[in-house]
Amino acid sequence: MIRRISLLVILVAAGLGMLYAAGNKEAAKEGNAPVVVAVWSSPEHDNLVKTAKKYTELTGTKIIIEQIAREAYFDKLNTVIVAQSDAYDVAYVSTDVVPAMIKAGGLADLYQFINDKSIVSPDFDFSAIQAGASYFIDNGKLYAFPSEGDTAWMFYRKDLLKKNGFDVPQTWDEYLKIAKALNNPPTMYGAVIGAKPDEALWDYMHYLYSFGGDVLDANNNVIINNKAGVKSLEFYSGLALKGLVPPDVITYGYNEILTTLQQGKAALGIEWMAATSELTNAAKSPKVSINGKSQLAYALVPGIKKADGTIQRGMGASQWGWSILKAGKNKIGAYKFIEWLTGKQGAIIWALNGGIPSNTKALSDPAVLKKVPQFGLLAKAMKYRHIFPSLSVSGPMVTIYNEAITGSVAGKYTPKEALDKAAVKMTKLLKKAGYLK
Repeated sequence: MIRRISLLVILVAAGLGMLYAAGNKEAAKEGNAPVVVAVWSSPEHDNLVKTAKKYTELTGTKIIIEQIAREAYFDKLNTVIVAQSDAYDVAYVSTDVVPAMIKAGGLADLYQFINDKSIVSPDFDFSAIQAGASYFIDNGKLYAFPSEGDTAWMFYRKDLLKKNGFDVPQTWDEYLKIAKALNNPPTMYGAVIGAKPDEALWDYMHYLYSFGGDVLDANNNVIINNKAGVKSLEFYSGLALKGLVPPDVITYGYNEILTTLQQGKAALGIEWMAATSELTNAAKSPKVSINGKSQLAYALVPGIKKADGTIQRGMGASQWGWSILKAGKNKIGAYKFIEWLTGKQGAIIWALNGGIPSNTKALSDPAVLKKVPQFGLLAKAMKYRHIFPSLSVSGPMVTIYNEAITGSVAGKYTPKEALDKAAVKMTKLLKKAGYLK
């Protein structure tokens, strides 16, 4: 019976693949024109080559991939957009560069394809990519399908929590209680943070959003110094001022947080999910391993318990995606490709080749979970993620924010003083850039 069911599943899957391929071949009858994709030199390029090959096998559509050096990538795209060149049909983009590309009129609105029943696939499921796609919506238009969206986890020593009778912390109150109980400097600290001047925001942002804070409101007013913002920085800097983290955390960034956890010098810490494979691998983290198994585990970033007993969550993130260039030669072919690439079928292949899809159904697929277990948690986390505002002045805003965070952690200013000063500077920037009157 099991063998019959398995055979049936295989036949059905094969049939669906044939139908999909037939449908796409029909849609590409106009000479089956190739789709030209721009991507920078990266693991994403290597993954795209493998994944696009499968798409060509299914549809017959040739995908031409142009690899551009990382340092020249966005300059090249900007040149193409300004010149209204048809050199590329698709480009790999990040949330921070999309606003300028939109302003230059270089990107096509994907809704025009989604709303055209002669183009969109019958099985297109926007809900599976909606969380990541939301970061590419501007004035009611969608400019990219999402891929490579990440976030951070709370890492914890499961052996120490079990030994001391603690459950995995779900709230910041529980997190603080455990950090205090397990704090034993200088050999072991209750937690670790990374307030390095040029990286502080990328660590602190997970605290900011989980406390319900944000950077700007819907009208671009600075709100970093509202009640939630101040409370989050009070908690964050308080970990340092109370001696619950190593004393030199203003020199810590991603790498130092990773090393501290690997060396068993902290019981808790928030770290980007890119570190998961190292921290949970006994061979790579032997000092926190017992009998060949790492004692570092991960969970969602803690949140705030609300009056109804539910947990308010939030965490920082980054997000990339695939856009269609307005001047491209083959926009319909480009749409069909990125729809497939970020849809369940393409996203599963993308994940199995080593990428991070932003499709929740692909992230939860059994074959994907078997290879990358953390993707199951990422599927749950997608709705909690927040991206730093993507504006023309985002760079200087980050610098101002970093200074406020580091100054507070170092005890130079109170959290309220630091954030008030930063808010004034950010507001001036936004006004000068035309975002505020």
